[in-house]
Amino acid sequence: MLILNRVNVEFFVRFVNLLLNDVTFVLDESLNSLTKIRDLQKELGNPNLDADARTEKEETLITVEKTATSYMQLTNETVAMLKLFTEALADAFTMPEIVQRLADMLDYNVDCLVGPRCSNLNVEKKEKYSFSPGSLLSEIIDVYLNLKDKPSFHEAVARDGRSYKPEVFEKATSLMRSHSLKSPDEIGAWNALVGRFKLAKMASDQAEEDLGEIPDEFLGM
Repeated sequence: MLILNRVNVEFFVRFVNLLLNDVTFVLDESLNSLTKIRDLQKELGNPNLDADARTEKEETLITVEKTATSYMQLTNETVAMLKLFTEALADAFTMPEIVQRLADMLDYNVDCLVGPRCSNLNVEKKEKYSFSPGSLLSEIIDVYLNLKDKPSFHEAVARDGRSYKPEVFEKATSLMRSHSLKSPDEIGAWNALVGRFKLAKMASDQAEEDLGEIPDEFLGM
């Protein structure tokens, strides 16, 4: 039974890692394509662009639009799948082998959608590319909420030194409220979760401070 359980755990970890890889890849490709579309749309808006250059950019735009639409549809599907799995298997997604990768991926995607770089995604006719930033943000927030009672998830988010930014989470709250993306109860649950992230970050920072600096004689070991 122990061997069977171990096999099952190893299989699940591989499966989740593949799922996280898929979410990360398709969302990156989608957002990169949208950024290219935005740049091309701006360039095509230049009335002084000569005919040959305009034709070339229009052809490039058509190609990039197809790529963006395809990847965005995949993004919507994989994020929806992640939402369903984390709702049904919250404990499994907070296993040590998984939880940090999941937290890092979620934080990175929220930062892309509402952080300083979100202006790069401001393309014309978003629906043409199956891109609804509000709906996508709402789905990702649902994944966070599915894990809101898991201390290991709070700690993993707090350990994310690249994309965990309290101000970005606060902006997400403001957007959800102003665009009615979530109910008042859901926003309340999100705010409580954001508070837990802050407490986990404070505890992590305090633990590092208590440990102090590594003595010089150990640095070369």
